Amino acid sequence: MFVVEEIGLGCGICGFVGLNDHGLLKRMCEVIRYRGPDETAFYEDDKVGLGIDRLSIIDLAGGAQPIHNEDNSVWVVFNGEIYNYRELKAELEKKGHKFYTESDTETVVHAYEEWGTSCLSRLRGMFALALWDASKKRLFLARDRFGKKPLYYSLIGGVLLFGSEIKTILQYDEFKRRIDYAAMDHYFTYMYIPSPLTIFSGISKLPPGHFAIFEKDMLSISKYWDMTFAPDKSLDESAAVEQLARLIEEAVRLRMRSDVPLGAFLSGGIDSSIVVAMMTKLSREPVKTVSIGFESPQSETKYSRIVAEYLHTDHTEYIVEPKSFEILGKLISHFDEPFADHSMIPTYYLSEVTRKNVTVAMSGDGGDELFMGYPFLTDPSSFAIYSKIPKSLRRAALRAIIKLPIDNQVRRMASHAYEKGYGDQSYGQRFVFRVTLYDKDGIGELYSRDRLATHPPVDASQYLLNLVESAGVGANPLDSVDYATIRSYLEEDILVKVDRMSMANSLEVRCPLLDQEVAMFAGTVPSSMKLKDGTTKYILKKMAIKKGLIPKEIALRKKQGFGAPIEIWLRGEWKEMVHQLIDPDSSRACRDYFDKEAIERLLREPYLNSNKIFAISTFLLWHERYLERESLSVVKTAS
Repeated sequence: MFVVEEIGLGCGICGFVGLNDHGLLKRMCEVIRYRGPDETAFYEDDKVGLGIDRLSIIDLAGGAQPIHNEDNSVWVVFNGEIYNYRELKAELEKKGHKFYTESDTETVVHAYEEWGTSCLSRLRGMFALALWDASKKRLFLARDRFGKKPLYYSLIGGVLLFGSEIKTILQYDEFKRRIDYAAMDHYFTYMYIPSPLTIFSGISKLPPGHFAIFEKDMLSISKYWDMTFAPDKSLDESAAVEQLARLIEEAVRLRMRSDVPLGAFLSGGIDSSIVVAMMTKLSREPVKTVSIGFESPQSETKYSRIVAEYLHTDHTEYIVEPKSFEILGKLISHFDEPFADHSMIPTYYLSEVTRKNVTVAMSGDGGDELFMGYPFLTDPSSFAIYSKIPKSLRRAALRAIIKLPIDNQVRRMASHAYEKGYGDQSYGQRFVFRVTLYDKDGIGELYSRDRLATHPPVDASQYLLNLVESAGVGANPLDSVDYATIRSYLEEDILVKVDRMSMANSLEVRCPLLDQEVAMFAGTVPSSMKLKDGTTKYILKKMAIKKGLIPKEIALRKKQGFGAPIEIWLRGEWKEMVHQLIDPDSSRACRDYFDKEAIERLLREPYLNSNKIFAISTFLLWHERYLERESLSVVKTAS
């Protein structure tokens, strides 16, 4: 017999197959309650448990989960939104399916009944789901195409556990916390840990665009979608502008379906500005917008103010202060593993302020990756222009670049290439060195002798090189790098950050530019229309200007990253706290993992080494919370 228990308290799911343990299921839900504070409920049958913490967005009264089919043989817990659920529901009703709610989640149950695992190709949205097919004794897990919603799993002695966050699995008493040292090497290479790795040996991420089947004690993982690049050479700029405008407007319209207040993040960059412009076009009332900034010359608030005035939005600004070091431990507890993208700080505060007025917020995430918006694509030290320099002159060219008063990252890349003799590297290899924090040799110099003796570092650069190469034989080099950027930085860093920091504040964030139809069209746009004559996101900017969506000065302004000024904070308000945290003489963890002289060298030049110092700091904060203090209260409260 199955049992459904509703507590009445989603955006957090969890569960297991192979156990009868109601107490464990309740603990798993409890530790991610902030993801869905409106309601907690369970489905339990013989050695099966599904849990849901729900943040109500659509069908507030009738959409309670877990949701089932007509004969109670299929049950689902679901995190996210299906934006085309109305259209799917109409199609499924014509096929004879009976619905008992107005929730988008119920379409998943009936779509699975009708099409099996192929139903994923029909879902237009962001999601992580767990579906129990009682008749087949089968658990079906899946993530959306870009992995906007997370899903972790662990198989321990025939028991499969899963959850929206790692901390759900940590509630299982039989799980032993041990570091995956290959994951640690990847962390210090990229500042995040890519799928399927996690920092914990024995816990894996289900990769984006994949699903898993657990049946008869066997677990299988399959890919159902991948980003493809098939440039349409017959596409002209005028047609591309019209098609792009139509698709983005449709994606925004679908994501404005909500039964709760809705707003938008507004950075003042072209991506979020286009999204807000489309929202304004489709809304009868002023769109609620929020921006975040710092007391520094790099703050973007003046640009977001220009857009807000142009579009007549209901705008709010917030300034982050350096005291934010005090909440780093809290933020790390929402990732459950080391994470060193310091833009998590403003993203957290942006979500916190936004949640005071709305439950759902639109963002411009994805524009840089789909339309080639990163300035490093034009750096001669990394890409095509450099490769055109005669081989006999390349080392001289590198010396010249090193001496130029230009971006420190470009000079670092050139210096590295000069010292290592990598002047003749492939396009993909130069890209990898351009975007990594440490290479294998650098990690070897960072780690302590004991760490190197017991666990020599792996060459984590191969992960990104494999992505570059898997873009397709004969792919345009820019497309290959863009594919790798989407599958790595976008999915494993940006979207992870946005999910954790928004869910920490019970806020749902939607990304219209990552709509599957927009993405598939972007894959047909030739790279020459994305990066043209040194102009990044050329076709997106042309569309915004031609359609009069945003001020021309916003459309054409140089890209500015959404980060925190940690290089300034590390020399000021953060200095004492950071030195105490990563002091090998007082921190055993620091001594165990890192070379004392390497740490001292970094601290002598905090401005030049800010990202490395931040990465080490967040690792040690994670280590303290998750390995040095394993009490339930530390892991579950995220405070």
